[in-house]
Order: sequence, then C-alpha cells, then structure tokens
Amino acid sequence: MKAILPILFAAALMAGDDVPAWVRDAAAQQTPVYPAKVASVTLLDDETLTIQTDGRQITHERVAVKMLQHTRDVPRAECFYNPKAGKVREFQAWLLPPSGKPTTFGKNSIVDHSLSSIDEYDEERVKTIEPGGDLTPGTVFAWEILDEEKTPFPADEHSFQDTDPVLVSSYTLTLPPGWVAIASLFNHEALQPQVSGTTYTWELRNLPWIEPEAHSPAIYTLAPRLGVNYYPEDPATPAARPAKKWSDVSAWSAALYDPPASVTDAIRAKSAELTAGAATELDKIRAIAAFVQKTNYVAVEINLARGGGYQPHAADQVLARHYGDCKDKATLMRALLKAAGIDSYAVAIYARDRQYVRPEWPSPYQFNHAIVAVRVSPETKLPSVIDHPKLGRLLIFDSTSQVTPVGNLPEDEQGSYALVIAGLNGDLAAMPLLPPELNRIESVTDGQLKPDGSLSAQLRRQYFGQSASHLRYITMFGQADELRRTFEASLSERLGGLTLDRIEPVDRMADDQFQLNMDVTVKQFGHMLQGRLLMVAPGTLARGTYRFPAKPRTAPVRLSAEKFQDSVSIAVPVQFKVDELPDPVKVTGAYGSFSAQWKAEGDKILFQQSLELKDTIAPAADYAKIRAFFDQVESARNSSVVLVRQ
Repeated sequence: MKAILPILFAAALMAGDDVPAWVRDAAAQQTPVYPAKVASVTLLDDETLTIQTDGRQITHERVAVKMLQHTRDVPRAECFYNPKAGKVREFQAWLLPPSGKPTTFGKNSIVDHSLSSIDEYDEERVKTIEPGGDLTPGTVFAWEILDEEKTPFPADEHSFQDTDPVLVSSYTLTLPPGWVAIASLFNHEALQPQVSGTTYTWELRNLPWIEPEAHSPAIYTLAPRLGVNYYPEDPATPAARPAKKWSDVSAWSAALYDPPASVTDAIRAKSAELTAGAATELDKIRAIAAFVQKTNYVAVEINLARGGGYQPHAADQVLARHYGDCKDKATLMRALLKAAGIDSYAVAIYARDRQYVRPEWPSPYQFNHAIVAVRVSPETKLPSVIDHPKLGRLLIFDSTSQVTPVGNLPEDEQGSYALVIAGLNGDLAAMPLLPPELNRIESVTDGQLKPDGSLSAQLRRQYFGQSASHLRYITMFGQADELRRTFEASLSERLGGLTLDRIEPVDRMADDQFQLNMDVTVKQFGHMLQGRLLMVAPGTLARGTYRFPAKPRTAPVRLSAEKFQDSVSIAVPVQFKVDELPDPVKVTGAYGSFSAQWKAEGDKILFQQSLELKDTIAPAADYAKIRAFFDQVESARNSSVVLVRQ
C-alpha cells in the first residue's frame, strides 16, 4: 500500500491537463440553493487512513470547496505534520474560476509554519496553500494531501463537517489483515460502515449549513464526527494493545503520567517548606496548589511520536525550571502532595467545553488538558469533591488556572466527563457541577437622582465562584485600563451616556470572592414628560443577562448555571414624589426563576430582583419559551417608576 498511494496521486494529474478528474467531477456537481449568508459549500471531503502493521499511518485527503458569495473568509488548504514523526509526501491545490484558465498551486505555493508561540514550543508544523483574495462566486478551490506519521495510540477522529454545508463527506479506514475497528458516530443518526475485508467506509451526504447562533453549543457538539479505535483481533499481537474500555486508556496513560511524578530530595524539601505552617490536610493542599498555580505556563511539546505529547516532564525538572504546561504543573503538584503524604491522580479532561467528551469512545484523543484529583479525608469538605467508586473521595483541582481557587473548578470543566488516571482502576468520571448559588453575583446600588434627570450612583458588586474568573483574570493579566473599558461599555449600553468616576477591584481569591466598587454619573437617567412627570427605570442599574432576537432558531440554546441578586435604592429629589410603581413580577419555568418588586419608602425608590438559571441545553424547538422567559426579565428591568412634581 505504501507504494500504491503515491502512484495513484500522480496518476490523478495525468488527465490531459494539470487539473485532476476528481476535481472537475466535484466542480460539475449541482449545488442546492442556500441562504444568502452561506458563503461557500464543500463539494467533496474525502479522507482515507491506511494503518501499517508497525503503527505508521498514511493519510490521503481530497477536498473541494465552491464559493457562493463574496467574502474575505476564503478557504485555505492546511496540512499539519510532525517532522520527527512523519512527513508530507504530496501537497497540491487547484483553483477553477467560473470562466478562464484554472490555476495549479505546487511546491512554490506552499508556506510552512511553526505552531510554536511565545509561551509554547511545539514540534508540529503546518503547511498551507492560500488561493488569495476575494474569490468570485462560482470559483472552486480544491486540494489533495498525502502524508504519513507514527501515532502513539491506535485511534483516530474525523469531522465530517464544519459550519459550511457539505455535499459528500467520507472517511475510509484500511487496516492490516487480522485487525478490526470499533467506531462511534456523534451528532448524527446511527450509520453502519461499508465493510470490505479490513476496509471500513463511512459516508454522509447533503449535510445542511450550521448557522452560527449566540449561546449555542460548540460546533463539535453539533456537526457529525467519528471516533474510531482499531487493533489486532489476536490480543497477543505486539503491534498495538487493544483499547476497548476506559480502564485500558487509563493504564496506557498511567505509564506516561506516573513515573514523572516521583518524589526526589528537591521535591521533598520544597513540599516541607510549603506545608511547614499547615495545620490540616486542606491547608497543605492549598499551600501546594498556590505555589503550583504561580509556576509559569510554558508548553514544550517534543518526542510526540513516542507519546511525548502526553508525557509530562519530571516533577523535579518543572520545579527547577519553574515552568511547564498543564500536565507538567499537574505532575509537580502530585509529587509535592505525595511528599506531604497525600495521594493524587492525574486527570485528563477537555478544557473549553463540557459537552465534548463522549463516554462511548475510550480514547486519549478526546482530551486536551490535564488537572489533578486529590484523595481527601471526610474532614475536607468542598464543592469540587466527588465520590469515586474505586478511589474514594477526590478533590478535583485545575492547577493551571491561576484564577480558580481550591474547591472550585473552571466553568467549562464542570459537569464534563474526564479520565481519572489510576492504572486499571482508572475510569471516566463526571466532574462536579457546582450549583448556581456558588456562582452568583450580588449587587447593591445606591443612587441619588437630580431634578434634571441625571443620576450619581455607587455600585458594589460581589462575585462568587466562576462568576469572578474573567474579572480576576483581567485584574491579574490585563492592561491597566481594560477593566474600566469593559464596564464603561457594558454600563453605557444600558444607561446611555455616563462617566465611570471610580472603579476599584478587591480580590479575595482565598474566599473565592471578588468585589468591584464603582461610582458612576449617568447624564440622563430619568426622562421628563410634560414638564411634571419624571420616568425612571431602577432595574437598568442591575446586571444584564441573555438577549435573544425575534428570529427562527436552528441550534440548541445553552444556558449556564448562574444566580443574580440585585438591590437598587434611589433617593428621589425633594421636588418629586412617587406616583406610580410597576406591579411585582414572578416567573418560574423550566430554565430558571425570576422575581422583581418595586417599593417606595420615604424619599427612596427600592428595587429588588433575583434571577436563577439552571445549567441547560434546550432544543431549538423550545426557543419561543426561552425568549418569552427572558423577555419578561428584560421587560421588568426596563419597567419605569413614575415620579410627579410636587
């Protein structure tokens, strides 16, 4: 097979001109009529993966994209590769305009990029071919890639679609004799592959456009994708160890993760120094966690073909260098904990989206991040502790996140599936999902209304749990004026012209709290009618929430577990008195609850509201109900109190 594929690639170019027949066949297809927003359609996306008995894999990819609208976001051909693990054998592209001569892009058109950045060194590189410019509608851009590499784990993942519609998308896996494949198809109805010997083919046709919509799940939870494991039927075959269940993945991972977490004299000394004043188990964990969080994040990905992408550096090296990536920091923390007499495990997780990992596909390729599970006694009681059926009580902690204290967990990791790496005792486990009460925002506002409708106000907002993470990050690492700009923009959107006279952050990370004190002057908070009525909406001083437009919805709606409590007091000028108050509002639904009330006490208007949202992914069919719920919330926030001149 190694010799055949390059010959087939070359033969495809000998069809009378430089444009292969498969490109012309793809370009000749009739395309459906799509909405005007759709800029391009994928005519063909065909990938073939051939596995060699030595574990080397050869990938042959053909893609053709047709432009439908003028856009700057034109497609480009990309080929990712590791020069130490494999090579790109062939890479070529073609541009077929609706009229005129086609263009062939050869070796001189390829740009080779490193994937390293200022805080990450990566052996992997990417070759690209870009067609350039704003392509005329009707233009077809196609490319073909043939590459090979050594893979550390017998599994693969294939995405059949991004957001663009697709006419034909196929994935073919060819295995050595005596090997089998087990696959799971996500985000699509069940599909049995076409099987010929040890060749498996999955093909999908006429995939619709996935419209990007606000507050929807990520694309990889909407677009069809395939996860596949492959291995020899004979378990004695040394070429690849079967991975049929999560404990197999845990055992494979433990061989990479556990040795670097060994305790050395340097680790033992540092652990003793950090925990010298710690009276309890939790005190020790917090002292070590704080040190590891301050260890600089720098990723150095080397020896990828031999598992280097999954294997941490030795803990004493990370300690000496004071930098490392997520798995290095997790390893350092595990070693320091072990030296202090506390057991822990590495945890592989997918950061950025809790819906990504699927239990039915046991593979390390589902994870992109490493955190820690610390074995704790019953005396350690924190929201991020889970009960593992084999390993006992585990405190889940992300040692890379510098804005999340012990006892909490980054929002996108909460509720996710993650692999607790503990040899054959390891398994996939559900991460804790903290309740809205622990992720709340409490706001108190005291305002003074002037007869001309202007307002001066003092806002004090208390952020708990993950509601504080973004502000804490801005305070720690943002530019000096970024916090001010953020709140000037958000407040101005609701209140109109204003001046942010003071903004003061107070971070109490040890208590998982963040306070923000602000003084604002609103130029026109009240609106005068007929020279005697002054209309004011106290709720606009409260924090905003979701907004959904009045348009059809195609994607599910994702809501996060949150709680907001707002209290507003506005002193009324002596020239006016309260004439009319809105009626109280109370709404309870499948996605949350909301209440609001207005009162007049002495010379003050009092407004209070409470909004609690559940962690939900609601189907698009429920969009009207969701809009109705948040429309009621927004309507209450904008309800006016009527003041009359005395």
